[in-house]
Parts: sequence; C-alpha cells; structure tokens
Amino acid sequence: MSSEVRRGASFELTTNGVAPSLGLSQLRELFETKVQLRFDADPDQRIDARMTVHGLPGLRYANMVSSMNVSLERPTQLLSDREDDVCLILSTGGPIAIAQRNKQSQANDGEAVLLVYREPAVLRFHAMNYVAVRVPYAALAPLTKNMAADAGRHIKRDTVALTLLETYLRSLPISIADPQLRGVVTTHVYDLMALAIGASREGTEIAVQRSLKAARLQAIKAALVNDRDLSIHEIARSQAVTPRYVQKLFDEAGTTFTEFVLALRLEAARAMLLSPRYSHWTVAAISQEAGFGDLSYFNRRFKARYEQTPSDVRAQSALPS
Repeated sequence: MSSEVRRGASFELTTNGVAPSLGLSQLRELFETKVQLRFDADPDQRIDARMTVHGLPGLRYANMVSSMNVSLERPTQLLSDREDDVCLILSTGGPIAIAQRNKQSQANDGEAVLLVYREPAVLRFHAMNYVAVRVPYAALAPLTKNMAADAGRHIKRDTVALTLLETYLRSLPISIADPQLRGVVTTHVYDLMALAIGASREGTEIAVQRSLKAARLQAIKAALVNDRDLSIHEIARSQAVTPRYVQKLFDEAGTTFTEFVLALRLEAARAMLLSPRYSHWTVAAISQEAGFGDLSYFNRRFKARYEQTPSDVRAQSALPS
C-alpha cells in the first residue's frame, strides 16, 4: 500500500502559467513518484493539466482535467515497489483504454476501468479527464468475488453503484477533521467500489446495509440542492426507487423529504435577502423565487427558523458595516 495513500496525503498540481517543458517534467515526476506509473506524452501538444488530490487514511481520490493525450504504464520492473493498491478510474470526458491481465478495455464518458497495481498495465488517455479512486487491495478483496481477475475490467455507465460513488465523492468537503467521520467516509467508498466492480453475495449484503443507503441519500440531497423544485416522484424516478423508499431514507436520517426541501428554500430566500443583487426585489418576489407559493406561509416558516422576519433580515443587511 502506497505511503501516500496510507497517510491520506492531499496535494494539487497545475501546469497553467509554466513553460511547457517544465509542466511536462512536473507531470512526469508527479505520476512516477506519487502515482507509481510511468508517464509518457508528446511534448508538442498543449501541456494543460490540473490535478487535485484529496486524501483520507486508506483512501485517495483525484480529479484530473486536461486536453492532453497521455500514456501511463506500470511495467513489470515497477512491480518491485510492492505497491498493492486498486484504482478505479472514471472518465469525465475522453476515452480511457487499459490493457491489463490479457484484457483490453475502454471506458468512455461516465464509464470506468479498474487498475490493479500488482499487475503490469498500460493506460492510454485521449484527453486526460477523469476521477480516480485509489484504495488498498486488502480493503476490497474481502468484499469482491475475485479481485485479481477484475484487473483491467470495464464498468458500464449505467452501473448504479458507480454513479452513486461519483456523486458521493463530489459531495464530500475538501477536508474532514473528525477521525470518526473520516472512517465512515472511507468505509462507504470501499463498499461502493466493491458494488461497482462486482461484490460477492456476502460483500453485497454488507455494502448495501452499511453504505448504499447513505450514498443514495447523499445523491438525492445533491440533486435537490441543484434543483429545489424536484418532486419526490421525480427524485424517485431518477434513482430507480419508489417515493416511499426516498421518504424512508429521510426518516432514518431524522427528517423528512418535505422538511429538507423547506430548509433549502428558506436558506435560498435568506441568502437573497442578504444579497445586494436582490435589494430591489420585493419579499414576495424572493419568496416565490425560492419556491414558496404562499407569502404568509413563507413568512411563518422563515420566522420560525431564523427567529426574525424576512423584512428584519433585509433591514439588517442594509445597515452600514
């Protein structure tokens, strides 16, 4: 297991604003020292890469954005470093081809491939846009059917656990200080990866009970943050579950679908009341924009939540600082 992954190290690299030769050198060093893959790219192409890596103990997930065509290789000679991680690489724009264990696979946008570090491999990117999740082999092996045989595997776009994993990772805060929460997040990622790759019967039972519900609730909340007007039926349809199941997820979290949406709408209204951008809007217009059809109901719920009326909040925002 990589010491970087073991420690949960985070880092960032961008080639923007540096000379092409220096940028290429930085990328080569990054991949060879921190990712343990040999890096090869045509120096005549545009060198435009931005990589952000977030780490938790036993877990590292990276986001890469680049138009570059790149080859990454883990040749037999590198296996002596005894790295024993597993990396799920999800394409976010541009195909990813992998050759590993006598398999050749390609992932297009929204699909993924699995890199197993204990096996030689070659990866080719046409536009290096991806999200990668790297974890110890030993963390997934007990949950899966045959991890070694999954090397080089292609995971389809419509794999539910893969979609939930991507949403879950994107919704995580940049840093998590609470050690217990860090452990919970890492466990959820392990479970979702196992389900996406192909969990054993026992592994599926464990992952579903331990993590799938949490990840699905997180995906639903993320969708509602993006669009407060989604109905519970629309959410259920997008998640391929029943409205009752959606409501049950919120019930188990100590709230309801309605109360969660209400909180989002109230916070949106409060943000608009405090913003100079909406200073010429009436309270009624702001309440409607936030999703309230009844002004008196909005006023009651706003005061109950913030112990101030919408007009009070607006008046305070207008005071000189």
